[in-house]
Amino acid sequence: MMMSLRRLAVASSRRMSVRSLTAAPTPSVASILEPEMKLPRQFIADFPEEHEGNNFEVNWSLADDDVTPRHNCYRNRALANLAAVSGAFPLPIESSVALEEVHPVAFLGLWNDVTEELGHVSDLYVHDGAVGALAAVRTQIRVISDSPALAHALANLIVAVPTAKDPQTPRPILVVVQTNTKESTFAYNVDVNEDGFEQAKIVVRGNAVGLGQIQDAILKAKAQLDAEIPSNIALPCDVLTSADRASSTLVFNATAAWRSAQKDLHAAHGAIWHPEVGVTGAFEGAVVASSTVKPSKATALKRHKAFPLAVTKDLSVVRVPAATVVGHPTTAVVLGKQDKEVSVAEFVQLVNGSETLAAALEAHKTKCVTKKA
Repeated sequence: MMMSLRRLAVASSRRMSVRSLTAAPTPSVASILEPEMKLPRQFIADFPEEHEGNNFEVNWSLADDDVTPRHNCYRNRALANLAAVSGAFPLPIESSVALEEVHPVAFLGLWNDVTEELGHVSDLYVHDGAVGALAAVRTQIRVISDSPALAHALANLIVAVPTAKDPQTPRPILVVVQTNTKESTFAYNVDVNEDGFEQAKIVVRGNAVGLGQIQDAILKAKAQLDAEIPSNIALPCDVLTSADRASSTLVFNATAAWRSAQKDLHAAHGAIWHPEVGVTGAFEGAVVASSTVKPSKATALKRHKAFPLAVTKDLSVVRVPAATVVGHPTTAVVLGKQDKEVSVAEFVQLVNGSETLAAALEAHKTKCVTKKA
């Protein structure tokens, strides 16, 4: 024990002698000329961390849309999370506000005003998807809004596609909706964007434009973008299908009440007819009577659970699972005041259709009729 203490004392004395003989490091010239700077605490910033409301890739993709989110920005938020914060639906279902095509110069000023204001909202909602379920005819779409309820409705309506997982996917249809404003605007413009592809932009401001009008505007933009593709006929109609999906019926002027009573509904609010392939839904959901909406059974995966949204006291937006494509229409119907068969020319005039539609009806010998609603 005495030997151990003696060795420890000798070792300690040696360390102390070595330290005393070692000179302190000489400061460099740079450290003398540029002394250490101590910044005030208010100038020290934390680098933002990614979370559901702050995704760097999504934010970068929004730069292409002229939107710079300063706060939370949610892209394709889960229906369960949207349902928890949706609140009252901010828009009517139908309205008489007409869509106006604006000159590119005037539209640019309008677009810049709206996108700048949207960049400052506390919670911004982005929904990416497609118009058209069939890959051969679909067109990518992005909707940016300040309303979680509208985002919820669109999540039920717009077609979900795998390619939309990439925020940088080109989107030929771009819609911005600003509900929290006293301004009232419903305008669109189609032009070639900076990336070199044709893009339709739609602006909705205020609370006067209905959800139905927004869907009609999206379908109109789709038709205009596909004007040089005669095989894609965008139609503002519902679609019924046979049990074997080999044939279909086009129904124009359908109402939510009529739609709610159908058991063989394939698509609502819009369809795209490819004369060589068949008919596909433009949207993936429908506005129906709330009394017909049945609560879905709980499943192991929340993403497979339906979350309908009540948009009025009597109406709800629901997702309608359906086949990607059904057979060509054997019948085309206009709901009205009387039952009668009409010629192709009369039918096309009734629905304000195109020569391409007339040619397709003639080619497939589709029976054209009007029926009492």
